[in-house]
Amino acid sequence: MVNKIYDDKKILKDIFLGSLELADPVKKLEKMKFDSPLGRLFFVAVGKGAGRLAKAFFRTYKGKADGIVVIPENEKCDELDCEVIKATHPIPSQKGLDASYKLLKAISKLGKDDLLIFCISGGASALLPLPPEGYCLEDEIHLNKVLLGSGLSIREMNLYRGEFSQIKGGKLALTASPCPIINLVVSDIPGGDLSLVGSGPTFVPEMNRVTTSNLDFGSKINKFFSENKRKFSPLRNQDSIVLKSVCLGSSATLLDSVTEYIMKNYELNTLVLSSEFEGDAASLANFHASILKEIRLFDRPIKKPAIIVSSGEAHVELPKNHGRGGRNSHFALALAKEIEGVPGITALVADTDGIDGFEKNAGAIISGETIKVLNKKAPSKDFLMDCDSFSAHKIASSLFYSGATGINLNDIRIAIVR
Repeated sequence: MVNKIYDDKKILKDIFLGSLELADPVKKLEKMKFDSPLGRLFFVAVGKGAGRLAKAFFRTYKGKADGIVVIPENEKCDELDCEVIKATHPIPSQKGLDASYKLLKAISKLGKDDLLIFCISGGASALLPLPPEGYCLEDEIHLNKVLLGSGLSIREMNLYRGEFSQIKGGKLALTASPCPIINLVVSDIPGGDLSLVGSGPTFVPEMNRVTTSNLDFGSKINKFFSENKRKFSPLRNQDSIVLKSVCLGSSATLLDSVTEYIMKNYELNTLVLSSEFEGDAASLANFHASILKEIRLFDRPIKKPAIIVSSGEAHVELPKNHGRGGRNSHFALALAKEIEGVPGITALVADTDGIDGFEKNAGAIISGETIKVLNKKAPSKDFLMDCDSFSAHKIASSLFYSGATGINLNDIRIAIVR
């Protein structure tokens, strides 16, 4: 009997792209119906993929509407029936600050007979900077740089961002009051808490949620959090009218699409680990590797040929002097080290939006041979310790490029075992 040869790298790429097409939040938005208000309908979309979502809304809504769309400056956007503003991500800039002022000014003119449809996805935190009174844009930029290198989860980072803002953490909703709001949310937050996506501009918290802080932002910003911790939010007694909040997509719906696509197209025993993974990237990679090796050696918890899938968001605490690469490239490099020399395992680790951190790759595709190739070409460097995963994958030819997908549903890991 001749063993069939599989191109598992090609299969993984196909599953990644095919699953995203199934999970596309645009499909859910296009099926929604919105009643026209007595007054204006004002549509806002902010975040990665916001242009695609806005296009879907204006294509399907039959009434009269205007609005504002804020997208990353590297994102393409077709011509829309509203103003489109491009700002920077992941580091805030003056472009985003100008967008925040323009958005608040427009929303402040809405009344009780109008309707605000607010569509938000990951990336909105950086696109809409507006620090508290007495603080400047440079302070918010510094806050974000500290958070991005802190090793905190996206959930924890957005709690800080929500409080250190005049637009996030429910402040935009209060500016819109008494205008009713419908929230449309594409979640990149493990756990499904819609109020934390984009640091929750239209979700008013009952109390300040950053009660302790071990991070050093510098004396000026440290003082802000010290004075605000354990206080009830000054927003809690103010009115905001949220009619409903709808989740257009999340890491959980992403995994549903992945399993559906695999079942339709491949004969692989499928194991979904979780859509809720958070924690240190290297530690999570170690956990995934242990399951992959168990399947490879002992056919448990499922038999070969198998495919395991997970989602969530790992994080990496960066040293002062670090190299290049996002959390998915780091995860993939750590996983490659754990399965070094083990045949029959191939894994894709990527960000669903197609951009891993500050680089242009989505992530990486690795196997038991990846570290062997890397060590042969660069034997003396510890890329993982130096947080230089992009360079490592470039040397090993394991970088994965998908291009910007316009779909931000958190990170995805797919691994095949034969």
